[in-house]
Amino acid sequence: MGCGMAVDANRVIAGGVLIFVEPEEFRKFLELKKRPLLIVGETGGFRKTKLTMTTYDGALIITRGEVEVPKNAILVRTENLSLGK
Repeated sequence: MGCGMAVDANRVIAGGVLIFVEPEEFRKFLELKKRPLLIVGETGGFRKTKLTMTTYDGALIITRGEVEVPKNAILVRTENLSLGK
């Protein structure tokens, strides 16, 4: 069965849908949009983790760390990022 793009996800949480991927896979999603929306921030309490997120067809695609921001992207930076509740 063929498909346009295959991505390996670290974790998928159904019901949201949150998809955690490696930075290389994340960049593939950015290439699919003319003006990708990127959200960059830190989550966690004592041990902060930097995350970068974008949306694709109703899913929230997430990677750890920061990635190179395309020139055509819309960038939202936040100091406090929450993934739930």
